[in-house]
Amino acid sequence: MNRYHSTRRIVYLAPLALLLFLYLGDLLWFLLRSRLPRLGATTSSVHRIRLLAIPDKGNRVEYQIDVQQPEEDLPCTLSLFPQGGNRPCWYVTRHAKDPIPM
Repeated sequence: MNRYHSTRRIVYLAPLALLLFLYLGDLLWFLLRSRLPRLGATTSSVHRIRLLAIPDKGNRVEYQIDVQQPEEDLPCTLSLFPQGGNRPCWYVTRHAKDPIPM
């Protein structure tokens, strides 16, 4: 194997190793906070108004607030990556105003 192939392998493995390191650190911090509550909360919620996107004739979309359940709180985790079966709060906050396709 020549020098070109070893450099190329490092270029591919370094970002993967960094991503793995970030995920494991985030998981460890999440688990520590869930075991020791004095370190901070692990979960939170994002309040949103449910907006429905209803397809209409002529490729149009009609938007209506959900009459049956107009508001809801979405659970989320205070982390970089999904942990404990919930999405991170930064992601949920970013997508809270997205209409719900019907």
